[in-house]
Amino acid sequence: MQGGNKSGKTDIFEGDMVLSETMRMQLAQMCIYAHIEGIDLVEIKRKLTDEGFLPCSDKNASKKALAEIYRHVACSF
Repeated sequence: MQGGNKSGKTDIFEGDMVLSETMRMQLAQMCIYAHIEGIDLVEIKRKLTDEGFLPCSDKNASKKALAEIYRHVACSF
């Protein structure tokens, strides 16, 4: 995959998370995996917003949100 495709898949979370470059790459990998598996990221974002994980004000909150995104993606199959 090209780099442009990776960043495009994380656009759904743009502005909602404060990410380091490593966290951004982890999010991109999860988003790519979710896309391949047909997992609805819009629904995951809605759930995280409802649960208070999004939007994030700092990196620590974003780490928690990233862990929740991973949990939702990993448990969706």
